[in-house]
Amino acid sequence: MLALLGWQDAAWALDTYVLDMSSSKSSFSDSHTLRLVTAALEASSAKYGAYEFRVAPLRMERDRLLQEMLKGELVNLSGQVTSQEWEQKLIPIRIPIDKGISCYRIALIDGRNQDLFSTVRSLEQLRTFTLGTGRQWSLTATYKQAGFKVVEGATSAGLHSMLAAGRFQYFPRAIDEAIYEQAAYVPNFPTLSVERSFALYVPSPRYFFLGGGQKRLAQRLEYGMQQLIADGRFDHLFHEFYDGLIDKAGLRKRRIFRVDNPLLSPQTPLSNKAYWYSPY
Repeated sequence: MLALLGWQDAAWALDTYVLDMSSSKSSFSDSHTLRLVTAALEASSAKYGAYEFRVAPLRMERDRLLQEMLKGELVNLSGQVTSQEWEQKLIPIRIPIDKGISCYRIALIDGRNQDLFSTVRSLEQLRTFTLGTGRQWSLTATYKQAGFKVVEGATSAGLHSMLAAGRFQYFPRAIDEAIYEQAAYVPNFPTLSVERSFALYVPSPRYFFLGGGQKRLAQRLEYGMQQLIADGRFDHLFHEFYDGLIDKAGLRKRRIFRVDNPLLSPQTPLSNKAYWYSPY
């Protein structure tokens, strides 16, 4: 896939962005990310000139993706839940891509266990159950520090198999991931369900990251995103993609348990309300 947008001068050296195809996002989330990137780059073209954008035709787990981002050959742009390592080794654009909706985690469960979760009224009760999470995922360390019982798997598909086998009791996912993965895996796991009563809120924004040495590309993309925020398109894109999912997940009706994230950078822009979604 190749898009050349904002072309102004054939002699101008193109700013080239190569976005990864994430192994853990739903295709829905990828679609929002693509729309946001292209809109931001187009919004930056008057100031920065021509650009080239394409999607890398391969999927990588998070550890390998970080190494490829550092090289900057196969991929130099990714939208990922932040972590200390990624913020230290790469260039983060500290604007939550999805207004922080991915901080709200709902669970995939064996639907026969719904009654167990419906009675949960506190984090202390929830910690008596075992959750599944990815070995390389940034939230895994946060869950452990918060005192949860954690079972780790290598891939999202593997974790679904482990949930079906009863290796753990719930699998926290971002809203879009939970809804789309339930539909994808239920043919092989007929009792797979989206848990109905609670959500975890873990401050853990998804940012765009660029490989080291890509300072101009980072500045340009951040400028474009700020233009979208200023003219309302950032919010418009968010609501276009996420309002239906928020309603489908019943987020406003759930008990929301906040999990502190001591690994979050002090540079996280938590006070900028324009960046964040609140169900209330």
